[in-house]
Amino acid sequence: MTTTHPITAPPGEDLLPWRDPEFIKAPWPWFARVREEYPFLKLEDGTIVITRYDDITEHLKSTSLVAVPPQGIGDSPWASNLNSVLLTEGERHSRIHKSFRKWLTPKATKGMADVAADSARAALDRMGPDGIIDAHRDLGVQPAQDAMAAALGIPREDGMPYILATNQTMDSLGWEPTEDEKTRAWEGFGFMMFNADRLIHAKRQNPGDGLLDAMIQIADDGGLTERELKESIQILWGSAAHNPGYCMASALADLAAYPEAWQEYRSNPDARTAIINEAFRRALPEVLVDRYTTEPYEIRGYTIPANTQIRFILGAAVRDEEVFRDPDGFDWTRPPAASMAIAFGAGTHSCCGQGVARVEMRAVLDVLAEGVRKIEVIGEPKWVFSDRHRNCEGLTVRLS
Repeated sequence: MTTTHPITAPPGEDLLPWRDPEFIKAPWPWFARVREEYPFLKLEDGTIVITRYDDITEHLKSTSLVAVPPQGIGDSPWASNLNSVLLTEGERHSRIHKSFRKWLTPKATKGMADVAADSARAALDRMGPDGIIDAHRDLGVQPAQDAMAAALGIPREDGMPYILATNQTMDSLGWEPTEDEKTRAWEGFGFMMFNADRLIHAKRQNPGDGLLDAMIQIADDGGLTERELKESIQILWGSAAHNPGYCMASALADLAAYPEAWQEYRSNPDARTAIINEAFRRALPEVLVDRYTTEPYEIRGYTIPANTQIRFILGAAVRDEEVFRDPDGFDWTRPPAASMAIAFGAGTHSCCGQGVARVEMRAVLDVLAEGVRKIEVIGEPKWVFSDRHRNCEGLTVRLS
């Protein structure tokens, strides 16, 4: 297929000002323009930017595109995850994923959903008569962290430190990260790796029958290296709070802003899956993902050379007007084909815990639906955004 669209920005014009605070806060207008006028955009450094939904769903699945540049990642703090499912390929990726995959299936996550629901009920029981609650921590982060602790077979802990550490690591994935951002990312990874070591050591001293026990046994049998085990536990334990916690905060903010959606959720159980899908579409924990070509690769009739970075802008794709009517609104009545957003990526490196995030959000929202008629946001939420990711560090709501 050929295209008549230009592929480079007009001289002197920055179509995607990655470091601009206004862009970081709400990049949707910039994304919309690039999606409409430059669906195949080549930046000055040779990076290719892809923004349309159909293009992203087709090409992000390609096994010839990899998550780590062929020349390596240099001094990036994300070298801390080079032995994990995030940054491995092929047989090694499959082997590491297999070590925990069956624990994240829909059947296996039923127990995690029950734990998340109980955690949410306990938070509501602690809530004062004014109905005010730290919703991000008590209804998002902690239910997810408690559920993962139960699956791993370890004691429950406060999930908020992992949110803060994850935010530090994500900043270094942005466009041209500063030395300060890299330093903070190393500190974040240091915190999470220390805790992964601590959990593994404690489990070896007090074995049980959880996921961590199973993975330690796989490592002892030679199926995982000690480093692969450690990085896998760091991801499972830390990300339990990250994506589910943020998605829950975003959903609650949306359900407060669109009370008709919450009333539909409460009164019509058949609509709940569609409402949750729409909440995930709008939450979008990662605004974009980077992939790299290992050989010449064609998109929209253009041949991209090997060793080229491709930025797939998920934030543009999930608001593509060709797929999502009223893309900036909250519309849970979209046709099913337009509701399966790619908020968790696609292909080999799609978020392996997205099923967990789905069942936990459903579990917590179902608990709220039992008695909460109205959700109100109190004060200003503390959103933490970069050009690469979106998260939360504080959301207070009143439930009545």
